[in-house]
Order: sequence, then C-alpha cells, then structure tokens
Amino acid sequence: MKIIDQESNSGKIIRALGMGIGIFAALANKRTSYKMTETLVREIFGLNKPKNYSVYFSKLRKQKLIYVKKVGKDHAISLTEKGNEVFLRFNYENIKIKERKIWDRNFRMVIFDIPEKKRAARDSLREKLKELGLVKFNDSVWVHPYPCQGEIDFIANYWNIGKYVHFALVKDLTNRENLEGYFNL
Repeated sequence: MKIIDQESNSGKIIRALGMGIGIFAALANKRTSYKMTETLVREIFGLNKPKNYSVYFSKLRKQKLIYVKKVGKDHAISLTEKGNEVFLRFNYENIKIKERKIWDRNFRMVIFDIPEKKRAARDSLREKLKELGLVKFNDSVWVHPYPCQGEIDFIANYWNIGKYVHFALVKDLTNRENLEGYFNL
C-alpha cells in the first residue's frame, strides 16, 4: 500500500474524518454521504480538483481505512482502526501534553528498556519525551506531572516499541521538591 501523504486528497479525507468532520451524514444514500463529506473536506482543507471524488472514497474503503455504516436511513462514514493509525501518524509532530489548571499531586513516570537493535527508536523516543516537556530522572526513566499516558502510548506504538515502554502513576518520589520546582507546581 502506498503511504498516504496528509496533503494528498486521500490524506485530507482521512484528516477530516479523524477530526470528526463528515463522520455522520443524515442523508438517504451513500453517494450523498460521500458528496457531503467531500464538500466539507474541500471547503475546510482545500481538496485538490479531481474529476471524481468518489474514487478516493472507494480507494480508502478498499484499503480498509474507512467504512460506511448504515444507521437506519442514514449513513455514517468513519475511520477504521487502520485509518485512525494513518490519522495519528499525521499528528505525530503536533502531539502535545495538555497542562491542567489544577495538579493532582501525582507524577507520571515513563520507564523503558529498549534493546540496542532498536537504538534509533529509543533515541527518537527520548527526543520526543524531551520535546513534550518530560524531565529525565535517569537515562530510561522520565517524569511529568500531568496526565500523558495516551500520548506516550501513541509515541511508543508509532515507533513499534510499545512492549518496552511502561507507564506508572507515582504519589511519592524522592527529590519531589526539585521536580515541583522545575515544573513550577
């Protein structure tokens, strides 16, 4: 399967569906549902001008990236799990950990032991953890005060190292005061 670029028409459709645009079209048939989604995608993302937009929906269905489900007289167009993975790949660079206004007094600890043969993935994980604002506790233990398990799981699965990366919620921690000061808590 050809890798889908987020700026291609197929990529724009996947981005729209991943963002919740055009997921449900309360219309009488699939063709109209596709047309409605295509119109939304074109208006929001500037879909390029092919002659037949339905070709992209057909390709995405054949690749098992989207599915159309009949709900009564309506149709829902949604991403499959595989389609959602493509959508998330588009968002790897934009992933952020949301800071909360109120801290729950717990730290999140990311612990990993990645084999040497996956060194590139390990280095990429460390770089991304640093970029996201986690603090290095030691080489393979990083800490953050706010919920971030979903983001960490996504990054680990993105690099195909999920089985080597572990997550812990920590209430008591040595050097807690230093960490609280670092994060201005």
